Amino acid sequence: MLTAEKHLDLDTSLVRVAGVILKELKRKGAATFEGLRKLIVRRVGEDGELMFLPALRFLFLLGRVEYHTKNDVVELVGVANAN
Repeated sequence: MLTAEKHLDLDTSLVRVAGVILKELKRKGAATFEGLRKLIVRRVGEDGELMFLPALRFLFLLGRVEYHTKNDVVELVGVANAN
């Protein structure tokens, strides 16, 4: 279970960064690795960059994203487009 600690900054937490990534990928379907990193820095701040890779790994472990090395693209997987 994920619990907040006394000194945890919720704005730069792994769950928030993963949520920002998912929201962007749901909107676009796929994005470049560098584009996602820049988005996190812009939306979350410089501290968000520290959580970018752990958040991306978390989403990969959950089976929500795939990384395509040939094109350096992260793609959203397994979500029906329910607009």
